[in-house]
Amino acid sequence: MKIQIVGAGVVGQATGKGFARLGHKVYFWDVNKEVEDGLRRGGYSFGRMEYPDMIFFCVPEDMLEEAAREWSMRAAVALRVIRSTVPPGTAHELQSRYHGQHFCSNPEFLREAVAEYEFLNPPGFIIGECCKEHGDLLEKLYAPFRRPIHRTSPEVAELTKLAVNGYLACQVSYWNQIKLLADKLGINSHEVGMLATFGDDRVSVYGARMHGKAFGGKCLPKDLRQLITLCYRNTVQYTLLEVIREINDNLEGVK
Repeated sequence: MKIQIVGAGVVGQATGKGFARLGHKVYFWDVNKEVEDGLRRGGYSFGRMEYPDMIFFCVPEDMLEEAAREWSMRAAVALRVIRSTVPPGTAHELQSRYHGQHFCSNPEFLREAVAEYEFLNPPGFIIGECCKEHGDLLEKLYAPFRRPIHRTSPEVAELTKLAVNGYLACQVSYWNQIKLLADKLGINSHEVGMLATFGDDRVSVYGARMHGKAFGGKCLPKDLRQLITLCYRNTVQYTLLEVIREINDNLEGVK
């Protein structure tokens, strides 16, 4: 297939390079000149592909609308695939705005340090399909990975990504709260975390063995904010989410 990657950050590069390794024709596009130079030096194609089969949007959420508008004037028949983490309803809204264009949601769950490896070795894929035809097209693209593929609505796919990152943030803040208590009691919180996960698969090692400082990075803080905003706009109580954020904010600088 011919694939256009819009946004060549961590997610965009992992996605595009992975598809290229599988034999697809891939073009990258990004406004960052250093990113362009690096990709060209690596032997990758950079620019605007003519008549791509799919356009993957891997841009920050606040740049998605602009990217969708710009690319709405190009490749009218291409399937648009949103990899960005966005509020539920985004794919549907864009499809309603740009009549005749098709938007699917295909959230990623890649960690920055090992994104390329995890793209090629995933536990599975989530396809938020706008229709069966385009869901079939995405399933065909991912079939060679021989991993489970779950097809659902775009809204379910979009909320799933936010829910996962909100839950990861919750685990870190919970165990950082335990650390505050453990420190007062002269107890090693990491030993507590290790024992809590020993022989009990109900307790995740994430947070239990990876705590001691505030969570940061490009994903958890912004996605937690997205969840809080989403709850606020829909008049849903979000006390737990606020506490997760408050604990994290208070732990900034903890070593």
